[in-house]
Amino acid sequence: MAIIILLSLLAIFLTGCTNEVEYIPDMEISTLERNILAFERNQAFEDIGIAMSCFSQNLFREILVSGKENAVISPLSVYYVLAMVALGANGDTLYEFHAILGKAPQDLALKLASIAQSLLNIEGSTKLNLAGSIWICDEFMIKPEFNHNVIYFFNAYVRSRNFLCNDTIGEINHWIYSQTKGLLYEVIEKIDEDAIMLLINTLYLSAKWASSFNPMNANINTFFLECGNKIETTFLSTNHFITLAVSVTDYYEAVLLPYDDDRLGFFAVRPTDGTYIRDFVSTHDLMSIVNGLYIHHEVLVCIPKLDKEFDIGMNDSLQKLGLISAFDGRLANLQGLVEGYDPVYIYEVRQKVRITVNTEGTEAAAATIVTPSAETSLLQPIELNFNTPYVYIIFDNKTGAILFMGIVDNPSS
Repeated sequence: MAIIILLSLLAIFLTGCTNEVEYIPDMEISTLERNILAFERNQAFEDIGIAMSCFSQNLFREILVSGKENAVISPLSVYYVLAMVALGANGDTLYEFHAILGKAPQDLALKLASIAQSLLNIEGSTKLNLAGSIWICDEFMIKPEFNHNVIYFFNAYVRSRNFLCNDTIGEINHWIYSQTKGLLYEVIEKIDEDAIMLLINTLYLSAKWASSFNPMNANINTFFLECGNKIETTFLSTNHFITLAVSVTDYYEAVLLPYDDDRLGFFAVRPTDGTYIRDFVSTHDLMSIVNGLYIHHEVLVCIPKLDKEFDIGMNDSLQKLGLISAFDGRLANLQGLVEGYDPVYIYEVRQKVRITVNTEGTEAAAATIVTPSAETSLLQPIELNFNTPYVYIIFDNKTGAILFMGIVDNPSS
């Protein structure tokens, strides 16, 4: 607790658009803390992992409905920022957050703090940063208990700013740029005139392939599009047959490429029976396929090199998953966010992602922004060539957390 308070006090202002009052958690134990003090940090992650996996796949399926090429999201980033918002929800809105997150928000905070701590302690050359911040318009006052909880459990960076000042946008973008190691920049172009708060989660990952196939070999190969066309693009190859976890059936082929931290993995699966990739995602539990992988000692993998950026609003997708009242100014009950103002509702949930997959490994970053507003060897060798559309997941084998999910329709577009 003392460390968190100290870190909050050491935060440095980046511009002149500031309010002298900064939010620091009080020392009293909040109601939320009392309800979950019994949770032990060494408890297995299985229950929360299942809830996060269901949320991740359901959200990704809804995103794919948009039909946009090469969609990639960070379910973990969305999950964390929604869990923060849920701490300020009441009534039916709280019930909807419970349903979509798969757990009661009161029970999530410490569990997610434990998962974050586990992720930040990944070994090897992997660099992972999971960060949260809340920016509140200086015309409003954040609820003390909500302020305390998001700092205590999410280690959130909380600041009051003038939303009409252009420097505020620059400061927020600088924070995102810093947390994502420069991979994301100018994420916010403007702040809606009715916005009272911005809740942001960022996730940054840099991971190198396991030494057995690092670096990969780069070469030009053919990728076949679902429309029947084909393109020439850069592929990455493991160069030689190695031991990997795979699954090859009459319907699909899948592989798990490990990183050198012995926890995170890049999982890719593609249908081989003519099923369109979006139909495949909508009818298969991808984590069940992961759990069904088996070790094969002679595997050669060829997969397209990636450098993708994706920006999408998630309001419609989240509403289809059941989070409805939070987006309706007449129905939303987010009274736990700010003092003395009702109704407060979510104006927008938006995420921007960038991911690169190259010969050395993977670098990826995501920023998710919620904007509340007020009215106002004996085996035969296996060769896996991902030269048709496929879906991929970057997940943590220990906690079950899905960090990134994506689809490759056209690796060259």
